[in-house]
Amino acid sequence: MSTSSWKSEPQSDQWNDGENWSSGQVPSTNAVFGVSSKTALTFAADSSAQIESLVFAEPADAFSFTVGGLGEEPALTITGEGIVNRSLNTQSFVVASLGTFNQPQLKFTGSASAGEGPVTFYAGPPSLETSYGGGTIAFHDDSTAGSAYFTLRTGKERPPQGSSLGGTVKFSERARAGTATFSIFGTLGSDGDTFANAVFHQAASAGSATFINRGGTVPGGDGGNTQFYDYSSAAQGTYINFGGTAVDANWNGANGGDVAFDGCATGGQGRFNNYPASIDGAHGGVTSFNNNPNYPDIENPGASAGEGTYINYGATKDCPGGGGHTEFTARYGLATAGNATILNFGSALNQSSGAGHTIFSIKPPNDYFPSAGSASIWNYPGQAGGYTIFQSSYGTGAPNQPPTAANAKIHNMGGETPDHEGGYTSFTDTASAGGATLIAYDGINGGQGGRVTFSGQSSGGTARIHLMGDGVLDITEHDGALTIGTLELTNGTLKSQLGENPTTLRMSEALKIKESPAKMVFSFPKGHSFDQGVAYPVLQAPNLADFDVTMFEANSIGTAKPTFVITGDVLSVSY
Repeated sequence: MSTSSWKSEPQSDQWNDGENWSSGQVPSTNAVFGVSSKTALTFAADSSAQIESLVFAEPADAFSFTVGGLGEEPALTITGEGIVNRSLNTQSFVVASLGTFNQPQLKFTGSASAGEGPVTFYAGPPSLETSYGGGTIAFHDDSTAGSAYFTLRTGKERPPQGSSLGGTVKFSERARAGTATFSIFGTLGSDGDTFANAVFHQAASAGSATFINRGGTVPGGDGGNTQFYDYSSAAQGTYINFGGTAVDANWNGANGGDVAFDGCATGGQGRFNNYPASIDGAHGGVTSFNNNPNYPDIENPGASAGEGTYINYGATKDCPGGGGHTEFTARYGLATAGNATILNFGSALNQSSGAGHTIFSIKPPNDYFPSAGSASIWNYPGQAGGYTIFQSSYGTGAPNQPPTAANAKIHNMGGETPDHEGGYTSFTDTASAGGATLIAYDGINGGQGGRVTFSGQSSGGTARIHLMGDGVLDITEHDGALTIGTLELTNGTLKSQLGENPTTLRMSEALKIKESPAKMVFSFPKGHSFDQGVAYPVLQAPNLADFDVTMFEANSIGTAKPTFVITGDVLSVSY
């Protein structure tokens, strides 16, 4: 029967019983709901019902539809207009199942909508306390989640080996999340890899939806996840990743809510808010790129932050745990920050783990590497400053290509009070500054300046570094000389090391001094002292002959004072 109305006095609560419908048959086109004595509908264990639309008339009661079990086909497939709620009451759909990713229990196809009125969905296990996993809701083709509200949970019990699926909403093909809201929860039990999630595949889009990824609530457990694979897009969505809320006696902290991009997925123009953990020892909310395996049909994978805005918040007195962060780990693809704007806020507490931060890292050897692209990155001050780090510091072997700042512009803001540390950018191991612009700003009101540091065998590439006020470039821990493109000084301080292997700063393009004298702080390796009268090369630039030694000043070492000499394109200091 094409169209039928749910009776005002049905004989049971089961959708699949034709006696409950006005036509005497289960509808296949339009199901209409109004006032009824039975408003909590269920589906038969072997149900594979299909409908084009569910219409709730203006006087309709509040109905609930519960899908359980795990059949070969979805218990209900909605293929046409979808859910239309003309009433003022909330209509609810509950998918309570142990779940399997490829066997959804509720499915939307064609251009069906999950509803524009007050409509809610729940995907989770039959019982949070005594079940595992969770049900699956799937959107295919050009279907949309409309403006509905989704709650996704997972069970406390440990799932069978090989199963780690919590309550899931899955978008495939060209499906869209519309303007819906998703509240996504993490691990409840001992299996830290089981969490609820919203996941996007193929060319699916998050539209302008809101995703709230709750922080983990058990030690070592994951928070709720939103995941993008293939060529899917975060579009104009809003993403809220809360920090973890639990830690055990061994400081095994819960993880924060997570948004993950893999394959060739993009952050679009999304807004990502990564918050700190509410308890010391737990981890902050996170957005990550290319940290999960790709599907085999993806060639040259590389997820991108797109033109999104990523805000990493630092710890506060009320949330003293790990800071919010963004990670470009590139384990399975060429992750890039694209044209994103990334804000790393400092911590109100004096511990670097609590600062908002962004990490570009790889585990060598690795076929892939992360890049900051053409992003704009801002590191803000705090008791511990917000920071960006480029590293390849774990694992063995050399990477094919190290993490690079590429063409990004990275701002390191100075502190605003005497106890404020400035924001900073750090290059370690073999990481490269590429062709980036790195600015370290002056502190105010006695706050420390922003910092840029190079250590290990990191490369300065052709980077342009600009130091202002008491902004600092520190190459003290670098292995020997460091080459960059341009150093521009509006005051600012260069810190370097003398001795047998001085960390000479070399400029391939130019040295620019807008305000002199240029300040330098020299030190010697631990346990070593300087040889009196020995000239150590500290700067090398093709235009160094344009400057006079009176434009440079440095610290005394003990009672010995520095003497500068310019010879050709090299500035040397002796004591």
